[in-house]
Formats: sequence, C-alpha cells, structure tokens
Amino acid sequence: MLPNTKYSPKHQSVLWLWRRRYSFHLGKLRCKWVVYLCFAFLFLIFLLPNPFASRYDKLMIRQDIRWEGISEILEEKEKILVDDPFSKQVKFRRYGKGELSSTRPVLILLYTTIFLTKKYCRLKQIEHIFGETCPSKHRCQWTCDVRRLNEADAVIFHGYDMQYYPGEMPKRSDTKSDAIWILWSDEPHSMVDYSLFKDYRFNWTISFKLNSEVSIGSYGLFQKRNVPQLDSEHRLWIERQFRDRSNAALWFVSNCDARERLQYYQDLRRETNVYVEGYGRCVDYYPMHLCAASSQCEIDYMSKFKYYLSFESITCRDYITEKFFKAFYHGLIPIAYGPERKDYERFAPADSFIHLNDFNRNMNKLANYLLEIHLNLTLFAKYHQWRKTHDVIIDGKALERIRMCELCERLTRVRREDVTYYEDINKFYHEKC
Repeated sequence: MLPNTKYSPKHQSVLWLWRRRYSFHLGKLRCKWVVYLCFAFLFLIFLLPNPFASRYDKLMIRQDIRWEGISEILEEKEKILVDDPFSKQVKFRRYGKGELSSTRPVLILLYTTIFLTKKYCRLKQIEHIFGETCPSKHRCQWTCDVRRLNEADAVIFHGYDMQYYPGEMPKRSDTKSDAIWILWSDEPHSMVDYSLFKDYRFNWTISFKLNSEVSIGSYGLFQKRNVPQLDSEHRLWIERQFRDRSNAALWFVSNCDARERLQYYQDLRRETNVYVEGYGRCVDYYPMHLCAASSQCEIDYMSKFKYYLSFESITCRDYITEKFFKAFYHGLIPIAYGPERKDYERFAPADSFIHLNDFNRNMNKLANYLLEIHLNLTLFAKYHQWRKTHDVIIDGKALERIRMCELCERLTRVRREDVTYYEDINKFYHEKC
C-alpha cells in the first residue's frame, strides 16, 4: 500500500490505535475469563455503597439558644476571666473606672475573611448575627467594609486567614486609640502558627478556651430546658435506649496524625468485653466512611451503639470539639480523651461522660466497666440523668449566634480606661498541650 494513501498509519487517530491494540488482547482472552470479569464487576457494583445515595446527603439541624438558658456556663466563665492564674501569666489587665466607655452603638469590623469567606456581611437582620434573645443585639453593628477601619470600636482578625492574607495588615495608628483588636481562632497550634501574632498585642481572643474573652459555644453547648422532662417520658426513653443499643463503641475518624488516640482505639478493640467499630481512612479501608457529618448514614450508625469514642487529636486545655457534643445529641455516652476531666466538667455534667483517665487509660478496666453499664439499667440511666433538665446544642448557626451575642455583650460593658492585651499569645494557645 502506498504510504501517501488515506489508509496510511500516519493518518490514524491515537484513539483508533489504542482500541485496535486492546481489542487484539481481549480477543485472545478465553470466554470463561470474560464471564469471571463481568461477575466481579457486577459484584463490586452491588457491594460498594453508592456515594450519591440520599443517605449520604447532609441533613439540616435547626436549633436555637436562649441567652437565659446558658446562665450556668456564663457564671463559670466570669469566674475564670477574673481568677484564672494562667491568664495572668500571658495577659496584661487593668480595670478601668466604673462608668461605661460609651452608650452609643458599637461598630464591629471583620477585617479579614473567615476561611476565605466574609462572614455575616450580607445579613440585614441583626437577629441573624446575634440571635433573637441576645440582650444587647440592638447596640451592636457589624460591617465588613475595611474603609470604616478608623470608625470601628472592635476589629476582628481570623488567625488562619492572617497567615495567607494577601494585603498589608493595618497599624494601630489606623484605628481609634481605644479600638479593641480581636484574634478569632478556634484552631489548635498544629494548624495556626501563633508565634506570628506576638507583635499585634491583641486585646481579646475568640477561641475554644474558656479563658478567652469570647468562647461560649465554640463546638457545642448545654442549655437548660424551659420545662423539665416528665419522669415517665424520661424513663421510657431510658428503657428503650438500654434495650435497643448494643454493648459497643463507635468512632468516626479522619485525622491520622494523632497516633496516641489511634493506639488507644486499637487497644480497646482487642478487649473481648466490648465491641468497637471504627470508620474512616485511619482505621478501615471499606468505603463506609462516605458517611458525612450530619447525614442519615451517620444517624443510622449512631442509633445502634451505647458509646462513642470522643477522642481529640490534642490534649490542650478546653479543646473539646463537636465529636463530644454530637455523641450526647445522638443518645450515646461519650468516652473522652483529650484535655483533663475538669475541663470537660466545665462544659458537661460530671456524670454524663466517661474519661480515659478514670481508668488510668487502662483499656481492660474500661472494657469491663462498659460491660457493667450495658448490663445495669440503673448505671446506664445515671449517664443520661441530665436529659431531664438540659438539651445539647450542636447546630453550627445557633452556636455562632450565641458567640456573637457574647461578643456584643462584652463590648457594650467595656469600662472607661479598661486595658487588656496579650503579652504572649503563642503561650496562651499552647496551654497544657
């Protein structure tokens, strides 16, 4: 065949050559192997979960928080801000005169983004930022317009976004002399380099730490019920949960860097008195970990177990994330590992959870105790007694509103000549880590 004809190999497409090559190899396969491959393919289709199934869709959780319903933790917070010995090591504090510094509306400026998003900038109704029941909601204004920097009474910078902020940060001389500079960061020191912020002399922080000026509801919150639950209703719920839930502990995990908690999980799995099931890329390779947070899939799993492993990745003070509060919300007893027990007791009733330190982190003793709870209705009920008088809040939007209400409340109570600033903010975020 002449090379310049239209049938020349030079004129054939890459796709045509690929198809010809592989059809030649497939043609040499025996018929039975083709059948085997088809069966294997069909088996995988039926075995593997469909990632687009509705059970993996995120479900909306709608809750609200009443300011008067969280008076217990607010009182605890006030004591900490006044008496906390560690805060005195890292903060300078001078109390001003008795009168308020101003009675006019407080302007709050969000200078940076929050994970690349300008938060609350488009919300017109003040209740959507500070909540319906916030006592001072009409005394605070929110803006994202950096042109109003010299007017702002409080300027908020987000720690994570500051690390990658493309523009130039403002100077103190660009703001009012009494403007309160606030660092907002709920991330551990493994995600944010707090040593970068030592020269800013931030006045306040918004964080997960109770010795921050604003911290209520970082990841979850207990709220007092308006009306206590009826004894009969509570008893029926306890009996049903005790009967229907298995003597087993559940764990969803995605961060594989925290080796110590992974080791505790493996040690507990070896015990025979309790069954332990974990999902996520750190502990299994079957795609069950398609279960997203707040999906029907997650709810289905949470309804089968008596316990949940609320294991934190770090042990820093007050670093108690949503995994702890989510266990309560779904009716499980959390088994906590992270900060000290006394830190957890500031956020939740002392008899509502189990801490690894209760058993000196001995997994055999813990497994024996979990079996005892499983067999003893009275002991099981003790861990759920709080449900008669309190609700647990995990709705992120509701929690954000209560945090912004705390911010607004504190800003409207600033006294004339009050002075607070962080002398060592890096040390502050490394407490007990």
